[in-house]
Amino acid sequence: MGRGAGRGQFVEGHWKADFARAAGRSSAARRYFAYVPANIAEREPELSAGTAALAERAGRAVLGLNNQGRELDSLEGLGRQLLRSEALASSQIEGLHLSHRRLAEAALDDHGTYEAQEILANMKAMKKAVEVGTQAEPLTRSDIAEIHRELALVPPLDRIAGQFRDDQGWIGGVAPPDADYVGPPAEHVLPLVDDLCEFMNRDDISPVVQAAVAHAQFELIHPFGDGNGRVGRCLIHVLLRKRQLATQYVPPVSLVFGANKDAYIAGLNRFQEDELDIWVEQFSRALETSVAKAEDFTTSVADLQTTWRTQLGSVRSDAVALTLINQLPSFPYITVKVGQQLTDRSQPAVSRGLAQLEEAGVLTRHRNRKKGDSWEAKGLFRLLDQFEASVSAA
Repeated sequence: MGRGAGRGQFVEGHWKADFARAAGRSSAARRYFAYVPANIAEREPELSAGTAALAERAGRAVLGLNNQGRELDSLEGLGRQLLRSEALASSQIEGLHLSHRRLAEAALDDHGTYEAQEILANMKAMKKAVEVGTQAEPLTRSDIAEIHRELALVPPLDRIAGQFRDDQGWIGGVAPPDADYVGPPAEHVLPLVDDLCEFMNRDDISPVVQAAVAHAQFELIHPFGDGNGRVGRCLIHVLLRKRQLATQYVPPVSLVFGANKDAYIAGLNRFQEDELDIWVEQFSRALETSVAKAEDFTTSVADLQTTWRTQLGSVRSDAVALTLINQLPSFPYITVKVGQQLTDRSQPAVSRGLAQLEEAGVLTRHRNRKKGDSWEAKGLFRLLDQFEASVSAA
C-alpha cells in the first residue's frame, strides 16, 4: 500500500520482537506507522463526469451479462463455472496456483492437495458472499465474519476463522517496521468494519462506485489475521448481488486484477491517497473487461455444447447423454455417482450416457480401479484456458 495519508491518518506504534519479549531481554522497540482510514459511511464520492459515466456503463454491462444468461437455457453450469474462475483467480492473486482441471477433479469429493482445498474454500466463501448479497437484512460485521469462516477451512487459517484481529496487522515483511503496509491498530478494527457495513447498506450511490470504495476500504482496514484479499474481493460480489446487478452470474473481475497484479495494488494505493477518481476508473474498466470476456466465454460454451450434440448424433430427447451435456459446464470432470446426482437417473443409465459421450469424443475416460472411473470434458478446459489467456492479454 502507499504512504500517502489521504483522508485517513498515520499513528505511531512501537514493535518489540517476540523472541526478545519471551526471553525477558531488553531490546529497543522499533517504531512504525499504522494507517487508520477515515470513515466512509456518509461519504459522497466525488468523481469526474467521465469516471461517473464509466462506472454506470460498467454497471449496465454486469446487468447485461446476467440478462443474457436468461436467454441461454443450455448454460445451466455457467454460474458455477464463472464462480469457479473468479475464486481461482482471486486465490492466484494470493499466490495459490492450480489448473481448472485439477480444481474440478478435487471438487468431485472435496479432496486434493492442500492448495486445492484452499481454493475450494475460496469457492465456498464466494458462494456465501452471493448468499449474503441476496438477503434482505442489512449487512453486518457478522456476515463478513461468516464469509471469512467459509474461507478459513484449511490449517493454519482455520485457527482464526471468522475472528476479527485483536492485534496489529500488516502486509509484507516479518514485522510492522519492515512491512509494506500496516493496518489500523486493533482497537480501530470493529468500528471501521461497522462503518464499512453502513456504507455497503446504502442505496443512494452507483453500485459500481460503491463496490470499488468498499473493496478498497476493506483492504485498508485489513481486519483479519489472514485471508483479507480474498474476503475483500468477495465483498465486490456481495454488493453486485445486493444492488441487483449480478442476479445470476459473478463477473470474474479478479481475473482482470490478477492479470496485472502490480496495477491492481497501485490502484488500491491511489485510493489510500484519496485519488478516488483514478481508482474508480480502474475498477470500472476491470469490471467492464471481465463482463466482455465472460460474454465471449458464454457464447463459446454454448457453441461447444452445440458441437457436442452434433457429435452425439440422433438420440431420444430424454437421453441421459443430452442431460449430461447441459451439466458439463458446471462439472467438466464427472463420475457416474455425480452424474446420478445431477440427472436423477439410475447408475446403468448414467453409465450408458457417459459411454455414449466418450464414444462421440465429447468426454475422455480416466480409469481408476481404486476410486472408480471418471470422465473429463477436455474441450471445456481448453475453452477455460483460452478464456483466461484472453483476459490476461486484454
